[in-house]
Amino acid sequence: MRGRLFHIPRIARVAGYIAVAAMIVGVGIHLQHEDTRNAVSLRVPATTTDALAAELARCQAIGMAAKDDAACEAAWGENRRRFFTYRPADSAAIARTPDPTHPSKPRE
Repeated sequence: MRGRLFHIPRIARVAGYIAVAAMIVGVGIHLQHEDTRNAVSLRVPATTTDALAAELARCQAIGMAAKDDAACEAAWGENRRRFFTYRPADSAAIARTPDPTHPSKPRE
């Protein structure tokens, strides 16, 4: 007899490789479905009141054709301007608070 019919260590090693490969494929499929669920939930709602957000959503929907669209270029420019414009966080609060050194109406 030349060799055993079942070489247990070799069978275990092959089964291990198959199990690891199956787990990698399963994780890949799971992550692919997870990404599509997150992409759907990040879409801008259709009933938005902000015209810029609606235009940006339209540009996103048309895909690569948006790079040649003048309206999309203008919307992206406005979005960059809004994003990069410096506004102190408390500038609105400073404008509304009264100056304590300035005389105001006497209290009754």
